Amino acid sequence: MNVLVAMPNGALREDFFPPQTKSRLESIADVTWNESGEEWSQRELRDRIQGIDVCVTGWGCPQLTADVVDRADDLELLAHTGGSVATIASEAVYDAGIDVVSANDVMAEYVAEYVLGAILTHVRCLGELNAAMHRGRTDSDSYFIESLHDSTIGLVGLGTIGRFFLEHLRSFDVTVDVYDPYIDDDALGEFPFVTRTDLETALSSEIVSLHAARTPETIGMLDAEELAQIPDDALFVNTARAELVVEDALLDELRSGRFSAILDVFHEEPLPDDHELRDLENVFLTPHVGGSQIRPPLTESVIDDIERYRDGAPLEHGISRGAWELMTR
Repeated sequence: MNVLVAMPNGALREDFFPPQTKSRLESIADVTWNESGEEWSQRELRDRIQGIDVCVTGWGCPQLTADVVDRADDLELLAHTGGSVATIASEAVYDAGIDVVSANDVMAEYVAEYVLGAILTHVRCLGELNAAMHRGRTDSDSYFIESLHDSTIGLVGLGTIGRFFLEHLRSFDVTVDVYDPYIDDDALGEFPFVTRTDLETALSSEIVSLHAARTPETIGMLDAEELAQIPDDALFVNTARAELVVEDALLDELRSGRFSAILDVFHEEPLPDDHELRDLENVFLTPHVGGSQIRPPLTESVIDDIERYRDGAPLEHGISRGAWELMTR
């Protein structure tokens, strides 16, 4: 089995392929690595893809376009160590019958964990209490400490992350409204505490969490009119993509202090040092780490599927054409 790892040599690839993970892959296949330290062009990938059974990609890899696929005479599996394969796979890949897998569902588990942890940190005032204790204060009466139990939560978009988040919410006595025009009416049958609803209802919740993919249809989906529907003193969470929300409209709301926000994604990343968001006390900021910093398990899940491919076993992390079409671009 011939495997081509298209990720360029460097610190990022070392994060995804620490020594033990690299050795594991090399123990099951003849591996060719991109040792250039630079992202290959599609032409460079095309020059190297012939005779390859499995192409492993990640951040910093070109798309497998029709021109690349035309040269990929033996390619049967595209294995992506990241989440979305929207800009890595192509119609040509699926037309050629090449299987596609990614670590999307594994990364989604970590993002859902982040969402739950961040929300609990907010409602229990853990950040403020920790800061106060370090300043020598021991009282808690000045903080409005709440509980996640009995809350109403609105999910805008569902997807894999949203489903894992719903699994976490089983432990809490919450009511959840989900807006997602792409799911079937029976898609939420396993969650008796969840109702499929319209966007306005989902936005009217005490906690609103955004989980839609970034596509041409969803960019700017939340503008001033939609954000105005979020209740006073609510919490808005965005771990999806910043472009789904009109930035000026969100800044207007956050400046007013009408509701709070947890933001892990931004229109410009890394967030500029002088960005206004850094000065707003009602915003909890993290640098796009919801799932992306936990990297070796992502690669391990992909290698698991490479082994299944080698053994002729069903793949567990497959991305269908339909799923690919709806992924973040």
